Amino acid sequence: MPLFDYDLAFSRNHGITSAEQQIGLKHSTVAIAGMGGVGGDYLITLARIGVGNFKISDFDNFEMANFNRQYGATMSTIDLPKMEVMYKLALDINPEAKIQTFGSGIDSTNIDEFLEGVDVVVDAIEFFEINAHRILVNACMAKSIPVIFGVPLGYGVGMLVYTSDGMSFDDYFDLDYAAPLEQQVLKMSLGCAPAGFHLKYVDPTSVDLSQRKAPSIASGCKLATGMVITQTIMALLHPKELKPIPHYTCYDARLNKLKKGYLWRGNRHPLQKLKFIFARKMLGI
Repeated sequence: MPLFDYDLAFSRNHGITSAEQQIGLKHSTVAIAGMGGVGGDYLITLARIGVGNFKISDFDNFEMANFNRQYGATMSTIDLPKMEVMYKLALDINPEAKIQTFGSGIDSTNIDEFLEGVDVVVDAIEFFEINAHRILVNACMAKSIPVIFGVPLGYGVGMLVYTSDGMSFDDYFDLDYAAPLEQQVLKMSLGCAPAGFHLKYVDPTSVDLSQRKAPSIASGCKLATGMVITQTIMALLHPKELKPIPHYTCYDARLNKLKKGYLWRGNRHPLQKLKFIFARKMLGI
């Protein structure tokens, strides 16, 4: 078996990254919350870029319903913990990587440990776990750690960046935590993708937010990986290029449409309020 050579393994990055920047990536620490629909792909992509240190979390196991989009979901991994599968795959790319695991997920009891020594966080938590998103983002903003967040929607993605220079989670999404979960999820999704490109072709009858059900497809997840991990690299190497919320980016590969905007007042924007009313009627919630 050949010996691992970090410099050779990631040498093709040079020209896009400098030798000095590659050393920086080797010594950087990225935390990824969630190893499912996009999180596992995020880990593998960052490992192939040469990031040398990770903190990863997930408490779920792979199942056959994950096959359409999740990197580690195969016949041989059904019923295996997602985090353990992805941990082994990442080390098979870079055996020198240091990976700390959190098998119970992320909550208020372990968030400080999860974020200790971290340079940037990638939020890949199950979309419906709104409180976990909130805990993660609020803790990161308090510690001035940037968070990159992408949501695959149809053949596209909505992407947000949280930093201590941007709006807070609550100010941007304007969620009513006393409302039913499906209304909170709907409002958060509208804030993640204000352009709403996917609404032109996604069948609304395939969406049942009360049952935590929404369609997804691998190409949308892969697009999210490319966009989110690029922003993660920018956070590590070119942090001044980050544009935090209320800035947003939406791109749909089927429609070939891109919209980069500034959502003044977040979901309190008058148009966002109208979208929320219309979407609730369309989905019957």
